[in-house]
Amino acid sequence: MSDAQIVARAEDLARPCVLLKKSGAKSDRAGVWGGPGLVDAPSGPYRHWISVDCSFFPAGLAPRSGILSVYTNEDDCSSGVVTHDPAGVLPERTNNTLYAHHARSLPPPDALTGADSESYMRVWQSNCPLYTGEAVAVLGGWHFPWPDGDWDELRARPLLLWTIEDSEPWVEVWGGASGFQVMQRIT
Repeated sequence: MSDAQIVARAEDLARPCVLLKKSGAKSDRAGVWGGPGLVDAPSGPYRHWISVDCSFFPAGLAPRSGILSVYTNEDDCSSGVVTHDPAGVLPERTNNTLYAHHARSLPPPDALTGADSESYMRVWQSNCPLYTGEAVAVLGGWHFPWPDGDWDELRARPLLLWTIEDSEPWVEVWGGASGFQVMQRIT
């Protein structure tokens, strides 16, 4: 498969995502980074990472209204909780406001069978927020191929969110039939 064919195939597999950045239009205020969560966590050793206005998630990934707050478990360093207030709204003024920037997420090379092209790796890295450093977090899109070996297993599940800034750990929120799952990634 030629490099052009690999890139064309990747474009066909691209998924919608929303990059959450520290600047943007007032109408695109989508979340809050760090500080106290907007929806309280249950009692326990939880650290708030991000709260997001659900209306900014790509279609079909999360509830369409309210606020989701994501917390990591500081004792086990591998899990966490997501709390949802379906009537919650983003406050007008907050510290660490995040703004939505709609984008497309190209699949990592792991998603393209037979795509061991170095040129596609460069294309993918030049579009992946982990490498570009342009986002604090991402809603939706493709997941990152961590060395944990669970890439294929997670491929069938919807990725709701992953954090980029202040990592490690990188925090992922997954959806599925059993609700939300928070995973902390440490390399």
